[in-house]
Amino acid sequence: MRRAFLLAGLVALACSFALAQKQTRKPSSSTSQSDTKSAYERWVDEDVAYIITPEEKRAFLLLKSDAERERFIELFWRARDSKAGANQNPYRTEHYRRFAYSNQNFGAGNIPGWKTARGHLYIILSQPDEIRNRSAGEVWFYRHAPGFGTNVEIEFTHDSDPDGFRVLKNS
Repeated sequence: MRRAFLLAGLVALACSFALAQKQTRKPSSSTSQSDTKSAYERWVDEDVAYIITPEEKRAFLLLKSDAERERFIELFWRARDSKAGANQNPYRTEHYRRFAYSNQNFGAGNIPGWKTARGHLYIILSQPDEIRNRSAGEVWFYRHAPGFGTNVEIEFTHDSDPDGFRVLKNS
């Protein structure tokens, strides 16, 4: 319940900031798409790409100042924190651990690990309960995989789509 209120507050806060900015600012000249991504663009498009909701992303992209973005990010992590008031946010720490692990272990050529199917699933589901190697690839088994169900087998193949996967079975 607390999480739902924080998420709703986060979206409302972002929308109110954006509306206030829209009413007081004239449109600025557009910047080149070839510019290097800012830390905030990397945060929303890479760091939290798999865990941010579409509503949160829309609200974040409407923000106009770095102060608003910093406040949004603070509230974003707080909404996912299971231990309110603690100095550390275990959810955030675990998310970045998984992100780093994915980059270290699942990268392919110039593709960072977080962008691969294995990296994506590792970030959202963590370490599988079991990994089975097969001639065509490998199968990750999860007793419980949020969003997929229980007793889930996910197959990664080495053939035509090395970064693809399919769910073999779940109950």
